[in-house]
Amino acid sequence: MTTLRIVYTKENYMSFLGHLELMKLFERVFRYNKLPLKFSEGFNPIPKMTYASPLSVGYSSKAEVMEVQLESEVPLSDILKLNFPDGIKVVDAAYVTSKKSLMASLTHSEYLIKVEFKQSIQQLPIDEWIQDFLNQSEVLYEKKAKNGNMRSLNIIELIDSLKIVYKGEQEMILRAIVQTGSQGSLNPETLVKVMCKHFGIPQEIDNIRVERLQLFFKNEDKLTPLFEMSV
Repeated sequence: MTTLRIVYTKENYMSFLGHLELMKLFERVFRYNKLPLKFSEGFNPIPKMTYASPLSVGYSSKAEVMEVQLESEVPLSDILKLNFPDGIKVVDAAYVTSKKSLMASLTHSEYLIKVEFKQSIQQLPIDEWIQDFLNQSEVLYEKKAKNGNMRSLNIIELIDSLKIVYKGEQEMILRAIVQTGSQGSLNPETLVKVMCKHFGIPQEIDNIRVERLQLFFKNEDKLTPLFEMSV
């Protein structure tokens, strides 16, 4: 048995594909291409596939990471040529020896966040506000826990980096690296809404579009792409 790790895109119409549908799609493509899949035991065996972090419906991505167990190795050149519907493409693949779980190892995600407003934001000093926001020691927001109770979290502790990369008449694009995983996660839309509330921005948000650029794990306090973990 061997573990195949894949990096793939999830763009265009495929960004609206739910996680369960995505799993079924990968299984169909693997079966169609006759990959020697390793199946679970029991009454209803299924392929052994794991995903680093399910992507919210409507979010696109340049670098999602998944693993699949195979009975034997297949040439990586064949994996890179796997044919998916437009929007999903295998961009890298490797056989790995790491026994660490992708989901348990994941610590951070990098996003591009496009925020569209209903009114002009040209006059707002967004750059200065973001720096002031990051200099705060504490900015609390309420989040519902798994038990249904609300709890207060300090959003500043969940942000690794945040900057504005574009500001237009009624839109801005942010680039952010935020905590993701079992130790805590920050949704990029929550980041925008908490930040706008903190600034007291009166302009109403019309739409938020999110693209994930990279998934990371911490390697000796350094953020490293998750795909590179024990490749």
